Amino acid sequence: MNAPSNNHTATGSDADFSFRYRYETFRSLLKKNSTALQLMADLEADLNFGRQRGRQIRRPVRMLLDTTLMMAQELNLLTGNKHKALYGVLENLYTEIRRELERVDRSRQAPLAVRLTPEPADARLVGGKAAGLAALMQVFPDMVPPGFVITTRASRLLIEENQLEENIRILMKDLEVVTDTDAFKSRTRALRDLFLQARVPTAVREQIDALAARIRAESWAVRSSATCEDRELSFAGQFDSRLEVAADGLEEAYRQVLASRFSDRAVTYRFNHGIREAEIQMAVLFMPMIAAAFSGVIYTEDPAAPQSGQMLVNVVPGLAQHMIHGLQAADMYRLGKGETYRLIETVRATDPETGRPLYEEPLPEEVLRRVVDTARELCLRFGHEMDIEWSLDRSGHLWLLQGRRLQGQAEKQHYRVEKRAVPDLEGGTTIFPGRAEGPIEHITDEQAPVVRHKGAIAVARNAAPQLAEILPHLGALLVEEGNPVGHLATLAREQSLPCLFRVGPGVWRFAPGTVVSVDATHRRIYRGSRWPDVRERMLARLSAEKTTRSRDPLYNMLMVLNLTDPYASGFKARKCRSVHDVVRFVHEMSVRSMFEFGDRQNRPWKRKTIAIETPIPIKLRLLDLDGCVQLRGKSARAQDVHSVPFRALWCGIADPRVIWQPRVLPAMDVVPTDFEETIMGGARGPRGRRRTNYVIVARDYLNLNARFVYHYAMIDAVVGPWAENNYVNFRMRGGGGNDLARTRRARFMEAVLRQLNFGVDRRRDLITAWFRYHAQQESEQALELLGRLMACARQLDMLLTNDDMVQRYTHQFLEGNYRAFA
Repeated sequence: MNAPSNNHTATGSDADFSFRYRYETFRSLLKKNSTALQLMADLEADLNFGRQRGRQIRRPVRMLLDTTLMMAQELNLLTGNKHKALYGVLENLYTEIRRELERVDRSRQAPLAVRLTPEPADARLVGGKAAGLAALMQVFPDMVPPGFVITTRASRLLIEENQLEENIRILMKDLEVVTDTDAFKSRTRALRDLFLQARVPTAVREQIDALAARIRAESWAVRSSATCEDRELSFAGQFDSRLEVAADGLEEAYRQVLASRFSDRAVTYRFNHGIREAEIQMAVLFMPMIAAAFSGVIYTEDPAAPQSGQMLVNVVPGLAQHMIHGLQAADMYRLGKGETYRLIETVRATDPETGRPLYEEPLPEEVLRRVVDTARELCLRFGHEMDIEWSLDRSGHLWLLQGRRLQGQAEKQHYRVEKRAVPDLEGGTTIFPGRAEGPIEHITDEQAPVVRHKGAIAVARNAAPQLAEILPHLGALLVEEGNPVGHLATLAREQSLPCLFRVGPGVWRFAPGTVVSVDATHRRIYRGSRWPDVRERMLARLSAEKTTRSRDPLYNMLMVLNLTDPYASGFKARKCRSVHDVVRFVHEMSVRSMFEFGDRQNRPWKRKTIAIETPIPIKLRLLDLDGCVQLRGKSARAQDVHSVPFRALWCGIADPRVIWQPRVLPAMDVVPTDFEETIMGGARGPRGRRRTNYVIVARDYLNLNARFVYHYAMIDAVVGPWAENNYVNFRMRGGGGNDLARTRRARFMEAVLRQLNFGVDRRRDLITAWFRYHAQQESEQALELLGRLMACARQLDMLLTNDDMVQRYTHQFLEGNYRAFA
């Protein structure tokens, strides 16, 4: 059956039938949209924890695809088949999703353990570190120690047999928005305890014992090899390793490495980079300990100055573990990158008190030459610059212990040198170049670092890996000591954070709160503000949204939202690349269709709508579906509307404590409308600022699609005595502020809604929230709070000038101080 034509102007009963037909189709579509959002929320939780097996995942995926297909059909009924391209998109997605589910099923047969060999390794099974070592073995098979990997399948088996999934899920729920440090640490500690107290499956324990017996090492190194390590991001130093482990301690060391997946720094690092939990499947690498005479790290290109054509080698006697963690000074060698060996500079580590070399014997030059030649050959074979950890044993054998692509290289450019200015401090080693400005903060506890101001210039004595937790909040980092090849240096480069190591004790001359300007490129520090525009750009970078990273094809095809801007030219059916895209597209176009239909109808249809008497500065007209409105001529008061969800929402909207009068840019009232619509972003939406907004009501139903100044809100709700039928759906986006300000407002709403027990999905400034299957009283309270929240959030994007204000306004709203939003 085709929908009544969109191309004629209805009159009388035609208008009634046409509206009723479209409305019933629209309501059916919205109900399916609610179902799809719930299915996606549940699936996201499953996919985030790697639950991709059997009926547990197949049934909800099929339900989501079926629901989305029916939504597409109903949209085409509403629009006269304008969006038939959706059918082809969904067919392709179904085919690809089915193929990926079959691949996941096959992965259930993967081995629990594998030996380290020169064969190409699957990083999804053995992790990034082990896969990197297998690649090194293909070039130099005799230079990588023997070893074996307990695979990611084994870690999943441990979780299954100990029934940890639900506990992990509960402890990780909304952890990224927990601001209380003690609460955060309590949860991560509980997560680690789950693994430390777990029983290692018998099959896994037998594999550890059997493979270790074949190698017969005196002691072992048990190292993390997560699926995310040593790839686009290094995760350098975020997980734990255990060294000098006896054979009877391998099982306990295995549990400890698995538990380090939830170390405070690893969890924070993941949140800062937008990495999903499922991306961190943990394999564990077992290798014999090397009796090291010397150990070190070679960078085949100086990451702070790639245009210099130089390599860097850092070396210490014995093992390099403390050096890599920034706790031990190293001898440094700078060499040319050409085919001919050329030593440019040697910098010996010295005692700061005596100035004498810390180590009696330097690395023999013959060994240095071998390290450089080996690294050069690896670069040629792999086609990129390398970060290689190596060790020389006491017999003179050179071993390769880790190899990965060199991370976070600086762009090959120069800043102009300012010759007239005299720096207050000069020197150090550039870890990442660039400029920054901000107040000095001294890091007095490197094991639990804290910064109070976003964009601060942090000063620390050592380059401890724990400092990684604060890197995303800094404008620059200045370290008195530190090694350029340590974990923290790698992480600073990943963040593109201006950073200097080995600045010396003079760095402490700047008192906390002192504003300084840092030129890490030329290793100069000035008191005061020299480049105000740099600080502005720096704060914008720190506040930028982190895009969720995913290598999981199933997640990408189901969950990723690519169509984020519904008013962009690319917002088209054929551009949908995921099921989430289709759901978003269908909802947006169905709302537009209802608006357009209502705007096209002439007076006979519009006489069916009722003006609502309200002081709120928007035009609202009610569409009464079942006689729930008591008329007063051509208008009605809110109390005359006998709709349960409408009355609840209106109780919040009309709360005398909230302010609806314009509070931002009141002078805009004298500016032409087209200026407001175009310049302030008002034209980017389904309603003009001065056009009517329709509210559809029934005794248990409410649908509101409205423009509130420069943003748009949708509420769709069913509230009655049966909890299983009740739901409240909310969506909002837009605003008059810039992208960053709108995102801050969305973050404020996300924080509030989560505290109010809504499910929330936020994509930049787009908020989607739901409150489902609750009793009538709880559902009414949720709508009442939404009414207050819309009032308080109105134009808030124009006021949120920094990230601290987001937390402050969230606290004010939750405390009921709505006058703070006036």
